[in-house]
Amino acid sequence: MLTQVLKMIKTAFTAVFVVFALTAATNAVELNTVKKKDVQQLTADLQLPAPELAVSEALLPKDGLDPVVITVPGLKFGEIGWGPFELKNFIRIFRKLFPDNDLDEADIVNGFVAFDKSYFFTDDEETVADLAAQTPQRAMPDNYLELKLKEIPGYENHDIKIAPFTWSRDPGETEQAVPELAKTIAATYDAYKNTGRPLYILAHSWGSILTHEALHRLETSRPDIKIDKLITAGSPLVPANFVVKIFLKVETDKEHLLKAVTKPASVKDWHNIWAKRDAYSNAIPAADTNYQTDAAVENVEPTLIDLILHNKLLKKEARHDLFKIRDIKAWHASYFYDFKASLLSIHKEIFIPIFRPILAPQVMDCAKTPVPMCKP
Repeated sequence: MLTQVLKMIKTAFTAVFVVFALTAATNAVELNTVKKKDVQQLTADLQLPAPELAVSEALLPKDGLDPVVITVPGLKFGEIGWGPFELKNFIRIFRKLFPDNDLDEADIVNGFVAFDKSYFFTDDEETVADLAAQTPQRAMPDNYLELKLKEIPGYENHDIKIAPFTWSRDPGETEQAVPELAKTIAATYDAYKNTGRPLYILAHSWGSILTHEALHRLETSRPDIKIDKLITAGSPLVPANFVVKIFLKVETDKEHLLKAVTKPASVKDWHNIWAKRDAYSNAIPAADTNYQTDAAVENVEPTLIDLILHNKLLKKEARHDLFKIRDIKAWHASYFYDFKASLLSIHKEIFIPIFRPILAPQVMDCAKTPVPMCKP
């Protein structure tokens, strides 16, 4: 029976990346004879992402006043499939789905290896864990949202008020965190409602789950509360990834969360920032705007896949580069730390600025920085 369950896990995980992976077709070109010195010429016509417009130095005022920003951080996730939170929670999920089977961490890890192969083009000699170990990972402290907001150009010359919501960042404690967040939102609104300051909420990752639930609960108890802007980044509210969808479904039932995703009545504008290569995120139809940050890297991936499939000399190096481009954790953090990758196999440097040109304008003067996300 355990073998059957593992087959089901493998099938489910493979289905995830069938849905989630890009369907870039490889060229029918024989690349086995291509040397490193030839690659730069072959890839010279690749158009890399161009830097976005620089952000304005003036922070967004309302009647001459700077905003109050409630920050709601996401989970303490490691690399998908390898971090302790993923393992703990996916084990719980599969035990709920298959209560008669005894699954442990080794089973889940093995399932993830099979699941990752189809997306990262690994083989028996190299696993995703090996690739992840060679890729620098950024630690995100509990106060990462507040720290990043303070990096906005001109911040020191203004009087932005930050109201951080602190919680365990463990999805298993969502039921306890939601009412506490509702209290924080209500208290912050009451403290500043007579000042004229606009009230924003910046929520990352699972923080958007907490925020969506808290705001809808407040519609009944505090219909007077008004949120000028809700900014979500890397939100799993409407997951496209199969595994994340299962995870959210189980958590929604366990934590008694809303199943339908709708715009809270208290929110004037909802702006969502997401990346296709961030398995935890997706576009949200209920949001007023959705901005995909990683579309520009799609023209690089076919070349890397060609090298993996057809070039023995560059296969290993190209596989490392493909992992960098599709690194889920890197993309999940990129909304605040940008995305950078050195692709050695094709001699390309990738830099996609996200925080300053895309996210920061949400708390800045959009009239002076007309990027897409600023448009109502």
